[in-house]
Amino acid sequence: MLPNFGDNGMESKMMVDGTVNRSGRFTLAMILTVFAVIASLSACDPKGKSKPVPPQGGSSAAPKKPKGLLEDWSTPQAALVFTGDIHGHLEPCGCTAGQSGGFALRGDLLRQLREEKKWPTVALDVGGSLNDARLSYPQTKYKFNAILKGLNTLGYSGIALGKEELLLGAEALFTEFTNVSAIENFHVPFLGSNTTIFGSKDLGTPTSTQFIEAGGMKIGVASIAGNSTRSVLETSGVTRDPSTLQVDDPRTILPGVIEELKKGQPDLLVLLSASSMEESQALAREFPQFHIVVTAESAEDPRVEPVYIGETLLVQVGRKGKNAAVVGVLPDGKLKSTVVSLSVDQFTDLPAMIDLMRDYQNSLKEAWPELSAQSIPDPQAGQFVGAEACKTCHSFAYSVWKESKHAHAYDSLITGRPGTEATWTSRIYDPECLACHVTGWDPQRALRYESGFIDKQKTPHLAGQQCENCHGAGSAHVAAENAWKRGTPLTPEVTAGRESIRMTLSRARTDLCVRCHDGDNSPHFDFDKYWPKVNHSGRKD
Repeated sequence: MLPNFGDNGMESKMMVDGTVNRSGRFTLAMILTVFAVIASLSACDPKGKSKPVPPQGGSSAAPKKPKGLLEDWSTPQAALVFTGDIHGHLEPCGCTAGQSGGFALRGDLLRQLREEKKWPTVALDVGGSLNDARLSYPQTKYKFNAILKGLNTLGYSGIALGKEELLLGAEALFTEFTNVSAIENFHVPFLGSNTTIFGSKDLGTPTSTQFIEAGGMKIGVASIAGNSTRSVLETSGVTRDPSTLQVDDPRTILPGVIEELKKGQPDLLVLLSASSMEESQALAREFPQFHIVVTAESAEDPRVEPVYIGETLLVQVGRKGKNAAVVGVLPDGKLKSTVVSLSVDQFTDLPAMIDLMRDYQNSLKEAWPELSAQSIPDPQAGQFVGAEACKTCHSFAYSVWKESKHAHAYDSLITGRPGTEATWTSRIYDPECLACHVTGWDPQRALRYESGFIDKQKTPHLAGQQCENCHGAGSAHVAAENAWKRGTPLTPEVTAGRESIRMTLSRARTDLCVRCHDGDNSPHFDFDKYWPKVNHSGRKD
């Protein structure tokens, strides 16, 4: 039977919320901190963050062991792990130490819950697995395949068809489902209660309703693409022909879906809502039969405290795979929930997901003729010629560059950062990595210019982060300089070429470096600290 939250709803929220317990711990911590300050003045934190007070005689500088995973939770009857909206972030890029998120750390979260804590654990994904700006890229189909294989290896019970998945179109979805379903023991269905492909619900995908058993419980699951998602699909034209892909208004189909779920006599009802936060909240109000509504499009790092809409728990999974939401169903039917940050302090890379990344990179290598064939027109300034063409006139700048990490950016894709050698997988065929580690690519779109780097065999002169990535393609400038005889008046071509490659410090600060040193790849980037390491201003020759 469904748990009765009725008159005990407020009590349930207080227990789930844990506010009283957290306040008590905070007060105790403050008392202990004040006591320690008075006793030894050794527990001051200059950053103003709370720190555990060491035992008497201990050192406040000693490394602190991370808090155990959900150590203040009592054992639930079942645990539900919800993820989604990774937007193509299968793993962090690896350019910066300590990056959170990714399948490898998520895998360790599931391992700890299942193997160490022995909790019956169900995992579900609310969709949004791909970068919607790159859905037409050849790389996307290989990444989607790797994501589905990863979810299968991690024991997921389903993935909702969200906006990004549906934008692939019915044919691509059905083809990928057919491919992965042929894998032995594949068990991750596509979920879509209001989605129909090729005019039939009898094709095996997507599944309208699903029942999952864990810890003696029966969990009923529905999944919808909301009207906010439907609007995007209609604008794109992907649902123009309803006989190919049809996504109905969730409000028209959910009453029937709920009745169908109730026939199975579940203990808990879950709705995966591939919708905006506002729409998911509205659906929770309109369909209070669901005990849990998992929403897409939440904040990148959502609040840890539970959010309730009436009696329904609204679960936020965050974005880019940095977090996972965990909900525990306690033996008395009450819910306890939190958002777990997938940090390297708490988790280690799961070997099976390291293997997944290696397989994915190998698939890109095999597909490299297809991937490298995709290109965009060269910039108006001309073609990319490589740093060697710059060295004669700009010897000082060249010497600075040659000793910088920029010059060895391509090599770092092979070796990884120091200390990661044991788990690193070469990424020299990954367009999303090459874009900031070679010359002649658009770093934000991860697309190669026609004359840009292809591979080390065909374009070795463009390996590494070189002059032209900042100053622009140099062919016209080089040609003009070679044609000009020194000591004669500057030609219009020489003047135009020199102006085209000029880069001001103010523009570099605001518009240039952040194309690669963005919040995902270089979260600690500080122009004023980094610039002196590569400062090559002036010719000085």
